Amino acid sequence: MKKKLINYIFFLLVSYNASAQCRFCRTYEDFKENKWEMLDTIYCKTHTKGHKFLWGGSDFSITTGDKATDKMLKKEAFAIKQGNKLFVNCQNLAHQKILFGKGYAKAMTLGQDTLFFIYTKIGKAEQEQMMAGAALGPLGGGIVGGAQALQQACYLITTDSYNRDPKNNVIMIGDKEMKKFLGVTSDLYGEYISEYDPEKRLKPEHIYPILKKAGLFKNIKQGKNASENQE
Repeated sequence: MKKKLINYIFFLLVSYNASAQCRFCRTYEDFKENKWEMLDTIYCKTHTKGHKFLWGGSDFSITTGDKATDKMLKKEAFAIKQGNKLFVNCQNLAHQKILFGKGYAKAMTLGQDTLFFIYTKIGKAEQEQMMAGAALGPLGGGIVGGAQALQQACYLITTDSYNRDPKNNVIMIGDKEMKKFLGVTSDLYGEYISEYDPEKRLKPEHIYPILKKAGLFKNIKQGKNASENQE
């Protein structure tokens, strides 16, 4: 049942022509200050071939049909919102000096100005695994790369993280962040920590439903004359 629900959510998100009111912001500061610029119709296409949990990673390519605008959205924009959907540009995001890559990731606002999104698990440990696999040749590198592509994690963009280091401006959610969000004495933190396997405990399938139960996900802030909200 849970798998069917996840697949249904994925189906709703995968690929569409977004004709509702579309806006973009150029920087994280613009996002925090609710400064959005208008866009015409956008085309959102997913690269996912299988059913990744909820959103994939930098899985969405967003275009308008205008080359100049598309180039700007690809390299310069920070985020795009369309109706009740929010996408963050992964182009300039990094964790432990590892770049996230090209494309947009489906995101949600968590609290006041924090952005939450799901992406392939990346970091120094994963880079070392990839290098070890590559040393074994194309086959070894392909096996390691394929396995890593299936491992996902939850990430945050916060004021502190984004302003500290452009090569480490994203936080991977771990026990420390969950304790801060939920409170160590809360029932939801007890539910979170009840998963004893540290790898399983940090998977999006475990973290996302608990954060949702806690009511931490907020509406997208409305821009001037905007009427859309995040469900």
